[in-house]
Amino acid sequence: MDTTTRDRSHFSRVTRWWMLLIITFVLLLTSTAGAARAQGSWTLIGFVRDELGQPIEGAEILIGGMETRGITDVDGRFRIPRVSLGLSYVGARRLGYLPVVDLVRLSPTDTLEFILDRLGQRMDTVKVRARAEAAWERDVRRFAWVTDAARSGTVLTDRDISSRSPIYTSDLFRAKAGFNVLGDGATARVIGSRSRCSPNVFLDGQPVVGFNVNDIIPSSIKLMVTYPGLSALPIELQSLRGNPNCGTIAILTR
Repeated sequence: MDTTTRDRSHFSRVTRWWMLLIITFVLLLTSTAGAARAQGSWTLIGFVRDELGQPIEGAEILIGGMETRGITDVDGRFRIPRVSLGLSYVGARRLGYLPVVDLVRLSPTDTLEFILDRLGQRMDTVKVRARAEAAWERDVRRFAWVTDAARSGTVLTDRDISSRSPIYTSDLFRAKAGFNVLGDGATARVIGSRSRCSPNVFLDGQPVVGFNVNDIIPSSIKLMVTYPGLSALPIELQSLRGNPNCGTIAILTR
C-alpha cells in the first residue's frame, strides 16, 4: 500500500470516528431532553406588565408552594427552569403593585402573562394593599387545597370548561366516566353511574347537602375535580355525611 492510500485510509477512519462521536453526542442530548419531558418538567416563560402594557422589572414569580422561583428582567420577562407540568398556582408580585395569583394547567407550550395594577398615591393605598394581600392569601389557600385534592381526580379548569361551551354545568358530565345525567336543561340531575345516587359535592372546600350542579353557572367555576368512587378520593374530601360510592364533585369558584 502506497503512502497516498495509507493516508486516505487513515483519514477515512478518523472521519468515521468523529462522525460516530457526533452522532453519539446528538443521541445523548436527545435522550436527556426526552428524559426531562418524561419527568414532566419544562422551562416556563412569561411576562409581567402593568395596566398600560409596560414591562415590570424585578417582579417575583412564585409557583406552587409560593417560594420565589424567578425575577423578571428589564423587559418584564421571566424564565423558570425545571417547572413541573400540570395543575399548579402561579403568582406575580412587586412592591408598588397589587399582587396576582392564578390557578393554571402548565404545559410546554405555555407563555404566561401577568398584568399588575399599580398602587396609586391615595390616602387609602395601605388599605387597598392590605385587602389585596388578604385576597392573595385566600386564593393561595384555596388553590393549594384544590391542587392537592386534584392529584387523584379528573380535572377541568376554567379554560377547559370555556372551550366546551356548556349551557348548564350538568352538560360537563355527559359522556363522563363514572357519572350519568338524567334529564335536560336546568332541571337535569347528575348521578353516579355505579350506585345511581346523587354525588357528594364540595363547594370551595365545604360539603354542601342537596346541591345540584346546575345551581351554579359554568362561567363561575374556576376549577372542578370529579371522583367516580371511593378509591381515588383524597382524605380531605371523605365526608361522613354522604356515600362516597355515589361519586364526589369538588368545585372551586372564581
